Amino acid sequence: MSVTAEDWLPRIAALFRAYDLDGDGQLGREDLIAYAGRLAEQLTEPGDTRRRAALYDVYAELWTQLQAAADTDRGGRISEQEFVAAAARDAFDGDASFRASTLRALDALADALDRDGDGRIDREEYERIFGATGLSGATDALAFDSVDADGDGSVSREELRAAAVYLFPLADPSWLSGGGARPDRPRGIALVAHDSRKADLLAWTERRAADLKPHRLYGTGTTGTLINRLIGLDVTPLRSGPLGGDQQIGALVTQGEIDMLVFFFDPLASHPHGDDVRALIRLVALADVRLALNAASADAMIESL
Repeated sequence: MSVTAEDWLPRIAALFRAYDLDGDGQLGREDLIAYAGRLAEQLTEPGDTRRRAALYDVYAELWTQLQAAADTDRGGRISEQEFVAAAARDAFDGDASFRASTLRALDALADALDRDGDGRIDREEYERIFGATGLSGATDALAFDSVDADGDGSVSREELRAAAVYLFPLADPSWLSGGGARPDRPRGIALVAHDSRKADLLAWTERRAADLKPHRLYGTGTTGTLINRLIGLDVTPLRSGPLGGDQQIGALVTQGEIDMLVFFFDPLASHPHGDDVRALIRLVALADVRLALNAASADAMIESL
C-alpha cells in the first residue's frame, strides 16, 4: 500500500483529530486512554476484561512513545503542529521502540476485532473499525476489499499491518514487517568543539567521515568550516558558539532536527559563554538527544544511528 504526497498531510491530521477526543488541539495521556476506552467499548464484548485491558495497556504505552518522539517542547502535551512535524521528519517510522509499541497495539486491535477468536477478521468484524477509530469509512485504502489483499474473504494480521499506515502516524508501513527501524533515514548531527579540542574533533570526523556523510551535519563557527574544507563533508554552517551558535543548535533541538550532538569541550578551561553551553546541554538532555563529549562516546553513538 503506497501513500501519495497529496494525501499524506490530511491523513496525519485526521489521525491526530481522531486521537484528540476532547477537541482541544492538544494530545495528552488522557486522550490516548480515552481513545483506548472507545475502542474497548465498540470492539469488545461486555465483560471481556482481557481484551479491554490489553487495549488500555498498549495505548498507554503508545502515548509514551508518541510523547518521546513528538513532544519537542517537553510540555507534557503534543500539539497538532508537533504531531505533523514528527511524522514529517520520520520520527515515528525511524524509532525501533515506536515500532515495537505499534506492533503490540496492532495485535491488541486485531484481537479486539476478532471477537470469535478464529484467527481471522471477517467483513462484519472488520467494518466496526471505522466507528471505533473515528476514521472515515470512505477511505478507499481502508475498505475491506482493499485490505483483504488475497481476496479470501477475511483479513489476516499481516493484512491489517499493511493498513497500519492509516491507523498510526506512519509514512511507510513496510517497516512493521522488517527487522526494525529503517537504517537509511538521514539524522541531524551537530558538531561543536572548543578551540583546544578542534584538532580532536577534526581527527574523529575524518575517521568517521563515511558514517557521517549520509546525515545532515551542522557545525558552529570555524569548526564547521574546517570540517567542510579539510574533510569534504557537507556541513551547514552556524555562528560561533559565543556569538549565538549554541542557541542556534538549541533551536534545532527543540524543533526535533537534531538526533545527536557531538560536543568536544575543554573541561579544564573556563569559557565566557559557559551559560550558553549549559543551556544547550540541558535542552539536549530534556529532548533525549544523544550527547557525545569525547571520541569514545561519539564512536558508540554514531554506530547506534
